[in-house]
Amino acid sequence: MAKTEWKRVRELLDLETFNETDLKALEAYCQAYAKWKRCEIILMDKGYTFTTPNGYEQQRPEVSISNNALSDMQSISKELGFTPASRIRMDKNRGEGSSGGSNGKVHDQEMEDMIS
Repeated sequence: MAKTEWKRVRELLDLETFNETDLKALEAYCQAYAKWKRCEIILMDKGYTFTTPNGYEQQRPEVSISNNALSDMQSISKELGFTPASRIRMDKNRGEGSSGGSNGKVHDQEMEDMIS
């Protein structure tokens, strides 16, 4: 599943702009995706709870594993620019270093907004 997701995402990205760190993050994203997908398949098949030998209803471990994997995917997605908001942020930052740019005013305003 991770390999399939790697191939799918790779087609959407400009890998020439990625460095080694980005590739490791992409690998982590794909691993989290595979973990999430496997858990969701189990949960669809077996449900979210099970009955213990003592007769208690308990949440399946796959629920929390799935939630953690999804959270990891979301945070890595933002880092890699997979979300619209992160792409806009990346485009703003990319434009600042070019000649004729905003001389850091956009970045400084963002920092001011975060601090104030």
